[in-house]
Amino acid sequence: MEVYEFNKSFLTRLLETTNVLNGGGSNIPASAIRSEWINFVEVAVEPTGWQALWKASRPVCEQLGVKYPLVVLGTVDQVLFDELKAVFLIEAILDDDVHLPEEQCTVQLEELWPLREQNNPALNVNITADCIDKLRFFYQHLWMPWDTDTEDEQNWIEKHLESRIRFCHDLKNKTMSRQLSSHALALLAEARYVQRKREFIEQELSEEDGQEEEEEDNDTSILKDSRSGELLQLNLRLNTIKNEINVLENPVWRSVFEKVRFGAGKSKGNSAMAYIVTQAVPIDEQLNYLQSAKEMMDPKIAVKMCDSLQHALDHCSPDSAIYLPPGTRQDIKFLEYLNSGGSFRGVSSASFVDDFEQACKLNPTIVSKNDDSVLLTIDGDFTLENVRLDCSNVRTGVVIKKGSIVFRNCCFTGDPTSSTKQGIVIFGNCTITFDRCLIKEFSSGIYSNHDCTINLIGSTISHCMTGLETLDQCQIVFRSASITHCSQYGVLLEDFNEDVQQDQKAEGDRSTSGSQVYADYNTIEREEFTFEGACEFRDNAKGNFVIRKGFSERFNSSCFVDEDESQLHDAEDGLDESICNATNVSFNANYLEASKLSSTKHIEPSVESSEREDRSASDTGVSGSLSQSEEDLSTGYCEDSTQIVKDSEYSVREVKRSEQTSESDPEDGSEEYDDDDDDDDEGDDQVIEIEDTIIEID
Repeated sequence: MEVYEFNKSFLTRLLETTNVLNGGGSNIPASAIRSEWINFVEVAVEPTGWQALWKASRPVCEQLGVKYPLVVLGTVDQVLFDELKAVFLIEAILDDDVHLPEEQCTVQLEELWPLREQNNPALNVNITADCIDKLRFFYQHLWMPWDTDTEDEQNWIEKHLESRIRFCHDLKNKTMSRQLSSHALALLAEARYVQRKREFIEQELSEEDGQEEEEEDNDTSILKDSRSGELLQLNLRLNTIKNEINVLENPVWRSVFEKVRFGAGKSKGNSAMAYIVTQAVPIDEQLNYLQSAKEMMDPKIAVKMCDSLQHALDHCSPDSAIYLPPGTRQDIKFLEYLNSGGSFRGVSSASFVDDFEQACKLNPTIVSKNDDSVLLTIDGDFTLENVRLDCSNVRTGVVIKKGSIVFRNCCFTGDPTSSTKQGIVIFGNCTITFDRCLIKEFSSGIYSNHDCTINLIGSTISHCMTGLETLDQCQIVFRSASITHCSQYGVLLEDFNEDVQQDQKAEGDRSTSGSQVYADYNTIEREEFTFEGACEFRDNAKGNFVIRKGFSERFNSSCFVDEDESQLHDAEDGLDESICNATNVSFNANYLEASKLSSTKHIEPSVESSEREDRSASDTGVSGSLSQSEEDLSTGYCEDSTQIVKDSEYSVREVKRSEQTSESDPEDGSEEYDDDDDDDDEGDDQVIEIEDTIIEID
């Protein structure tokens, strides 16, 4: 299923936006920007009847209590031009386990990706797609959340347009240092996430104010006061981000800001160094702590003392070992990668698996200072030992891109009220060992690509929506491991191998919606799984082990990080070309009549792909300038943003739609909102998966 994608240069973007906003030749104030876009959209966008994919934001997914990402196929019934929204009729959802409460919803136009092939060929969908692309780029890259709150500027275009496109260009082409660009992208992602949440809360409060009730009970008053306090906190945070971004947009001020914000930089000595984080305690306790740390390290290694983990991260090299005092909380704002054989080690040994409460008190805890998209990103050999990773205020706990990583006696905790938070997201070419670890309260405890090896040794995953979600060709060793009390599946394997036969079903197993469900792991005969010792899989609501037919070859990395075929990009770098594919690509065939869609597994690039590239917008070819191609900028600055869907092909079971099916309602079975996110929607991401779209669910 192919959607329109555009590869335009920054110079082209500048000219297009100027033409839209300055058509009359007059200065446009900030308050008139939206009216100019409405006038443009009214002329270019088809008012009804065109098919599209809707990529729901993380906040919306959080509001609906469904997993993020959420990609929906449907038809635009009506375009609400004055609101830059559309009434969207839902026809199919990429995940069979997701059921939306309504068949029709109101979504932002920029969240829609028109299909190339339409049921009605008379529609000018190519013009519609190009218009939405311009609108999406503007509101997700150039228009800042605080622009509507500031004083009405008489010439917004002259003051902001070129500088913000240049800022976009600098982020895309890595003209800033890695640390500074990561900081800027994280701020932009957080700003859009804060704006989404702020709009939802304001809408809820306004609806309550509009209801004239003679009496207001105490619980309602307390809830309203709580949301008002949260709204104030969001406004304060957004104002802080605004001030920093205004500085970063100025190339002259950036270097000064970097020195003030990040200091002189890290030492680059060749000798290995260990960092011991201390705390203010009596001398005897301090000496006992240092003695315990000494027993864990090489006695000949040089040692530095730091007062916090953040202080150590600001000065250490990637191969440094950092030792953390027991029972402490380490708040960090870390914007780089962990690799080169470095480590975090808590100077304690309380077992999370044996006694969770006691271990949380005795072992150190690492948590993000702000609502970042990712707590830690690892792209090389690394070890974490005797630490708890509190991922409750991030969209994704740990992203692992490559290397050999060991988690020993670690605990990963998410948010039981969120449907979008992921614990550990793993890319290919990795070997990950979880030794006596505990993972709990995530949408997906472990989310893995193929071509990697996962060792679960004496570890437990519990109280997630799905404990472990993986693609085929991923080697997973369960050694005295347990996965329990998941609201959906214990282990979900997406199988893209068309040759695999599942004719032999063990007694007690069942098949539902094309998925093979196993209650007893001993009956599974898959090369991906190895079981050793006394493993335990129980109390998982929809099945302990599920093997489901997948219809996409690509790992769904768009929600967490952007990934190019040749290299992996920064976790927050949503400016590089990205593809929005879902691992759980299983459109309910009962919804689709014209779903003659083939799997993309093992298919080489075709001539048609080349033709599509020729059809995409061309750039001016001036290297190193604004005319350099943006390579399909993703629609957001982080994991949580709507991504450009390029050559996205999905395969579904071919079934004829019956009258009964067409009249049937989606089951009102939206999950109990056990994990955050997404929303990207946040229901997003994302990373702070941050999107510039507001969705109203009828």
